[in-house]
Amino acid sequence: MADAELVGAHSRHYLTSGGNEYEYLLYVPVAASAPAPLVLNFHGLGGDGAGQAAYTGYTDLAEAEGFVAVHPSGILVESSKWGATRNWEGIGADTISRDDVQFVSDLIDRIAAQTCIDLNRVYATGFSNGGYFSAHLVCGLTDRIAATFSVGGISHPDGCQPARPVAMGAVHGTADEVVPFDNSRESVLLKGVQIDDEKVQELGEFFGDIIPDELAQFATEFNCATATETRFDAVTWLMRYTGCDGDIELRFYAIEGAGHIWPGSSWAKGGSKNGAASADGISATAQGWAFMSQYSLDR
Repeated sequence: MADAELVGAHSRHYLTSGGNEYEYLLYVPVAASAPAPLVLNFHGLGGDGAGQAAYTGYTDLAEAEGFVAVHPSGILVESSKWGATRNWEGIGADTISRDDVQFVSDLIDRIAAQTCIDLNRVYATGFSNGGYFSAHLVCGLTDRIAATFSVGGISHPDGCQPARPVAMGAVHGTADEVVPFDNSRESVLLKGVQIDDEKVQELGEFFGDIIPDELAQFATEFNCATATETRFDAVTWLMRYTGCDGDIELRFYAIEGAGHIWPGSSWAKGGSKNGAASADGISATAQGWAFMSQYSLDR
């Protein structure tokens, strides 16, 4: 399955891709199935793999469910907007020569060489900038990613043309002040930022997207026949897109009054500096895994 030192604890590794060095944390559960599914969990702007692992609790779930969890760290970039931060490809992040999509493909190959994974069951999830990036992989890496689940950020990039339908889930708080749910408020990331007018306009347009509509664009892309909205729990609405090409489903969870959080995390339950938080509602970790794990590239 894997070298003994890789089992039951985080191990830190480095991978050079496209001339850039990336760090990643690998967790192989003691009771991993063989071959095991793989979950790639991407952090938000300014975060890193270790923080994302602690924030989301994906390591504990990996041990319980028998899948391999990997928490990569993005490239450290100097920016006039936010200083030195780690991020993933997307608006405001393409400041150096990089190809994060190629890195993910290289990373999957590296993990497959380190431990026994099921290459038909590779999933991508992430928070904020990492949530956007997870959706970005649907545009550029459909041959390797079986399903995605974006938290606190999702986008259908201009020119995105997925080679096949991919099951996608997303969850977002309606009171998010960092990545606004709709265009009724300005992102706090744009307040007091000293950057040129063109970049302000670009970011303003980006954060002006209506988040539920971004997933709806993928539903149109995948020829989904039916959209059904139901009450999921006391604070959450669920939009399901079914009858899609490839027999996949898309799901969007809207949590009333929640801010820029990973629902179900201890931080979300205790309150959030990024806007109103919800102590109720879904766990983005448990729900994300339950959704993604239904899908495989070979069926």
